[in-house]
Amino acid sequence: MSQEHFPDIPKITFEGPKTKNRLAFRHYNADEFVGGRPMKDHLRFSMAYWHAMKNPSGDPFGGGTRQRPWDDGSDSVDNAKRVADAGFEFMQKLGLGFYCFHDRDIAPELGDLRASNAALDAVADHLGDLQKATGIQLLWGTACLFSHPRYMQGAATSPDADVYAIAAAQVKKAMDVTHRLGGLGYTFWGGREGYATLLNTDMKRELANLAHFLHMAVDYKKKIGFTGQFYIEPKPREPSTHQYDSDAAACLNFLRE
Repeated sequence: MSQEHFPDIPKITFEGPKTKNRLAFRHYNADEFVGGRPMKDHLRFSMAYWHAMKNPSGDPFGGGTRQRPWDDGSDSVDNAKRVADAGFEFMQKLGLGFYCFHDRDIAPELGDLRASNAALDAVADHLGDLQKATGIQLLWGTACLFSHPRYMQGAATSPDADVYAIAAAQVKKAMDVTHRLGGLGYTFWGGREGYATLLNTDMKRELANLAHFLHMAVDYKKKIGFTGQFYIEPKPREPSTHQYDSDAAACLNFLRE
């Protein structure tokens, strides 16, 4: 890390419940033993890259409001590395031991898959160096299969075979990077996997395609020797009106099929 991005913020430490310091932990003491283990092992706090470093805090009525001096808004690898430097400084000052990311949070999506993968590799190398220097670990990685317009009708459930293939290639690369960085798990979130109306939806086919997609991911996980867990993140109506992974019950019933 070539420069300090938060020079006026000291490392946040535990000072107890009576402290008047707003930049201090009152109840969380990372090294205090609870049930035979330090608190930091019970509560593996992680920095979510999107929320902490990339989300512009816009809404449908206006643009982003967050000001991030370390992010010039460009799609350059140098900018992505600078954002990573700021993120690791942020984690060190908070005492976080983990982080997690979408592939398009840490590196830009460029003109084609080959260029995007090259940028992702370059930033992943930098993240690996930062992990070694700080001891911070990757909790999980994932592929962003929802922000690009191509995923308007889904990724693993898209009716377009080309989109399905690109999504599979993107997951493959994201899994490679997660494995390379020692990630403890890999997450699937199907924000676009769903439908607005059954009038133009073959639900049986879409769910079968989604199942095949996940089976391919499991096969590839075994092929590369990745031993981390796979996670499915359920969320209702974000953004699909009828989302296939809307809640834990829906995910469990899907997996039982």
